[in-house]
Formats: sequence, structure tokens, C-alpha cells
Amino acid sequence: MKNLLPLILCLLILVSCKQKGEIEKEKDLTSTNKLIEEPIIEITESDYYNFLNDVLEDKTIIESKILEYPDLKNNSDYWIEILTPLTEQSTDEKMSEILTKSDIDYIFSQHSTKKKLILDFNKLKLDNVSDNIIKDVSDYLQSDIRTNEKKYDYYGIYDLTIPLFSRNKKYAFFDTSFYCGLLCAYDGIDVYEFKNGKWESIGSIGIITIS
Repeated sequence: MKNLLPLILCLLILVSCKQKGEIEKEKDLTSTNKLIEEPIIEITESDYYNFLNDVLEDKTIIESKILEYPDLKNNSDYWIEILTPLTEQSTDEKMSEILTKSDIDYIFSQHSTKKKLILDFNKLKLDNVSDNIIKDVSDYLQSDIRTNEKKYDYYGIYDLTIPLFSRNKKYAFFDTSFYCGLLCAYDGIDVYEFKNGKWESIGSIGIITIS
């Protein structure tokens, strides 16, 4: 019996150490998950204007005065298809693992709010021009006889949607189109990163149309 006591004590110590190790491992995993799943940061109106002022070019006008979210509901498969690769490793370092699955869910939740943004041009660097001037500029850009001179000092016309943000507001997705002439247009979804206090383009996703 006396010979069994040391053996029993050794077994109890081993079991205790194993349980302690498993608890520590579980804590480490929980800590790691907290780092990956960063908290949601509230999106404010100023976030939209700061973004638009960083990414919109000078000498252009905006056709859409009330911005809405892109139609994620009727194009959910497409958006999931183009966003999912951003959760994975990529040869493009700027676009590698920049999102989590929760980010994608959060992007879709923004669309579900059905929010609209009525543009306040006092908060934008671009001009608020009348519909008549927008039509006049559009007609001029489509004219075969136009020169390279700018009409009303404007290079082209934007059609915008509300930008979509990741949970931590480090990345944004902007579905926009730009028209600057018969053979001068762009339509696509650009990806931006908030870096050094400013939004910078790091690439595009989905189908891009350029002419």
C-alpha cells in the first residue's frame, strides 16, 4: 500500500497539470479570437463625407444627389463571390486577408438598414450644380463634335452609391460609375484602405468596365 501512494500522487499531479494546460490553451484561443473579431465601430455621417472628399476627383459633378446602398439583396451571390477571396491569402499583399466572415456579414447588415444619404454639398469639395447644367454637360460629353475643352470647367459626371465599411472601418467598398465622354467611362467596385489619416485605393473587385 505504501508503494502505491507515490504512484497515486504522481498521477494526481499529472492530471492536474494537464487540466491546467487545457485551461491556458482555451484562454489563448479566446484571446486570439478576440483579436481577429475586432469590435464594430459605429459609422457616422462624417465618415461618409470624409470618405467622399478623399476619393472623389476635382473638376467633376455628381448626378446622384441622394445616395443609396448598392443592391446587395438581389445580387447577394455576386457580392459574396467577390468579397470572400478577401478573407483568404492572396499574392496581392494589399488585398490579402483584409476581411473576416464577420466583416462580410456586417457589410450586408449595412445594406439591410435601407439608409439613404441626402448629400449636403456644404460638406463636400465638389459643386452642387443644377440638373440643367448636368444635362448640358452630359449632352456635350456625348457630342461627336466636342473638343477637349471642359464644359463649365467640369471633366465628367459621377453616379454614386453609399460606401460600405468593414467592422473596424479600416476598409471601404465603393460601387461607383464615372462618365467623361463617348469613349471615356468607368464602372466598378473599388477597395479603399484608411491609412495615415486618409482613404487610399488599394484595388478593385468584381467586374470592372472601362472605356
